[in-house]
Amino acid sequence: MINSALSKNIDNQLLINQLEGFLNQRKDNLLKELFLQKSFNQFNKEYLTFRKKYRDAKWSIQSVKNDQNKSWLDIKIISTREINDQIYNLKTKQTVKIETYKSKIKGYEVIDEESILNSQNSPLIIKIVSPRKVLTGEKYEMNLIIENPLDNSLTASGMIVLKNEDNKQISNDIFGIKPNQSGGLFKYIQAPLEPGYQNISAIIAHPKGIYLITKKIKVGL
Repeated sequence: MINSALSKNIDNQLLINQLEGFLNQRKDNLLKELFLQKSFNQFNKEYLTFRKKYRDAKWSIQSVKNDQNKSWLDIKIISTREINDQIYNLKTKQTVKIETYKSKIKGYEVIDEESILNSQNSPLIIKIVSPRKVLTGEKYEMNLIIENPLDNSLTASGMIVLKNEDNKQISNDIFGIKPNQSGGLFKYIQAPLEPGYQNISAIIAHPKGIYLITKKIKVGL
């Protein structure tokens, strides 16, 4: 049993190393070999959508826990994107649980995620302070703190709970953007009554840069 568990861990680590390598080398034709068909169809749809927006993405994938046919991965992605002649930097952190079968990915679930997309060369640092998991119906705080504010300039900011991520837009009408002091953005949010996930999106506009932040929070009983 010990040898079997060790062998499974080695197989999972090899799979994770291949996944990171193929993503960074853009060997899309080889990625398919790491998945079972149904799982690959789901992944490929999301991956192609991401690649259209972020062509130079760099991936870092580390295993944080292995349990027979399951692994928990710490994934970091950095990239850039041009929007209206302005360059933006992307930083994303994910915790992903994968299930394997015969050394292939049978299924996966993003159980925690946060992303910051900000205008290039902005000196501001935005820290996301929020729970990773909340109870159904719980009221919790979502705080975006501007660390070491540069001056007393006002910021404009707003935050929403995403109903449909495909339709979100950077607009005053959707985010309810209002002027506030430069310390950040602080808001209480009500968790849904059903288990699952809640996706939060926020925007902070400052003379030194624009930041679009998204956060995925697990909602459980």
